[in-house]
Amino acid sequence: MDKNGFLLAEETLKIVIAVIAIGFLAYFLVSLYFSAKTSSQSEQAKSTLPFIMNAINSSNQSVDIYNPKGWLISIWPHSVTSGIGPFKSTNIEMPNLCKNTGLQTCICICSSDSASSCDSSGTCMDNLGFGVKGTLIKINNPPITVNIDQKNKIISLQ
Repeated sequence: MDKNGFLLAEETLKIVIAVIAIGFLAYFLVSLYFSAKTSSQSEQAKSTLPFIMNAINSSNQSVDIYNPKGWLISIWPHSVTSGIGPFKSTNIEMPNLCKNTGLQTCICICSSDSASSCDSSGTCMDNLGFGVKGTLIKINNPPITVNIDQKNKIISLQ
């Protein structure tokens, strides 16, 4: 009888180790997938921003944006609120991508509305004096059409 109980514990240990190993493998594969996805979206952002700036320089009235889905077009510096409840704080932020190139203001495409997000996976350029209506434009359900008001130097969502 004691021998049967020992084998049950041994088999249970093998199953637990197998489940842990499968869990680590699943975590690794999911991490690899999201890393490749973020890298792809970062490359899309790096090609979309010059496309927008070329439209501005060409005096176009609008431009269609296709990628990256779910990312934001924003003008920096602007105020960013962080924290929860009574611990909320509002700070004026600017990505290092802009600061390090000596820009006072810039336009960026980032995965979220934070300077650190722009630094890690976004892209920024000189905004040529243009502003964004409402501080940011979210690229939801691409393609989106962005209006360029050359007279008032405002970029807005159509």
